Amino acid sequence: MHTRELRCVRSILFTLILLCTATAAGAAEVTAPQDANAIDAASPFIAKANKEWEAAIQTGDADALSRPYHEDGVFVAPDGNAVRGRAAIRAMYVGRAASKARIVAATIQSEGRVAAGPDEVYEWGSGWMFVQAADGTRSKRGGRYLTIWQRQPDGTWLITRNLAL
Repeated sequence: MHTRELRCVRSILFTLILLCTATAAGAAEVTAPQDANAIDAASPFIAKANKEWEAAIQTGDADALSRPYHEDGVFVAPDGNAVRGRAAIRAMYVGRAASKARIVAATIQSEGRVAAGPDEVYEWGSGWMFVQAADGTRSKRGGRYLTIWQRQPDGTWLITRNLAL
């Protein structure tokens, strides 16, 4: 992706985060009961996926990493490249697990949620991986994210968009 396009994608993502943060700040005053119910309904699915991510990213378990995504879900990497579909997201994680770098620890911190309606919840926070390269050097990778969760007809919640910033 060209530098200009990358700046544009980052600007759009930053604007989305600001909108979500602003909405969340006022949500306590104006949240409709159905929207609060959406957050309550989605929260166990979000917590489970986040906890499983911390373990699965270390072991390279691509099935566990891709399981919370909708069949047509999209993962947008920090460089703006989009991976479309659960199968492609799984393949992305398989490729990452095959690298010579080993993830020795990982943490994810969900920092906020806002309902965009009764069946859609936006979640944001930060995720970090502590990586050990083949030569033994360690580094910290990761950053902020914005995830869109949608309620499915069976009542489960899946990721439709995940933006790593």
